[in-house]
Amino acid sequence: MAKKRKERPRAATAEQMPSPAASTVSKIHKESKANASSILPAPPLSRLYAYVIDWILGGIVSGLPAVLVYLALTHKNAMLPDLYVFEAMGYPWSVGIVVGLSCVLAAIAYFVLIPLLAWPGQTPGKRIAHVRVATLDGGLPSVGRLIWRQVIVGFLLEGSGYVVSRYIRETMVLVTRVDVNYYWEIAGMIITAVSLLMFLIVPARRCVHDCLAGTRVVPTEGHPLYQD
Repeated sequence: MAKKRKERPRAATAEQMPSPAASTVSKIHKESKANASSILPAPPLSRLYAYVIDWILGGIVSGLPAVLVYLALTHKNAMLPDLYVFEAMGYPWSVGIVVGLSCVLAAIAYFVLIPLLAWPGQTPGKRIAHVRVATLDGGLPSVGRLIWRQVIVGFLLEGSGYVVSRYIRETMVLVTRVDVNYYWEIAGMIITAVSLLMFLIVPARRCVHDCLAGTRVVPTEGHPLYQD
């Protein structure tokens, strides 16, 4: 009788191997189910560290369309030019609106798409600081929750903490031809101040955007407070 050959186990193909992002998602889901109630909030210094990095990098990304268009039209460098300058140079007011919308899309790519597609729950700043955005049970926020947290509350209401908020206000002025910039900015400063007080006083360390979006910021692997 012919001996049956033992089949060697096949090596996993590229399609079968989980991506780093998929592995992270799976790990987060397991952790959230296992110890959701014991996950500690990220400490103030870690969140401040992440915020400073994201304010710089996110501001550069958000303002890049305005910088590039201004450079192309004037052959001059300008750090985050306002949208009114294009109409002042004789171009149609619609140029400023298109540039403003481009800045908003760039900001969404940085603050929403990266945490959604590249590093689950993390902007580059949060990645470096070893913290992430989580739901109240420790899971990953959905795309709708991220948009509500970052765009609706963060960009539109709080405003003061994001460079792109200025471009949103200026775009609205160009569209409506009504100067709402000053009052909108003041309201954003007040909401940001309330958010900061909540972050410093409330033990859960949740800001206004966290409370309205049902999220919190927690440590990840590599952080001293991370609980495996």
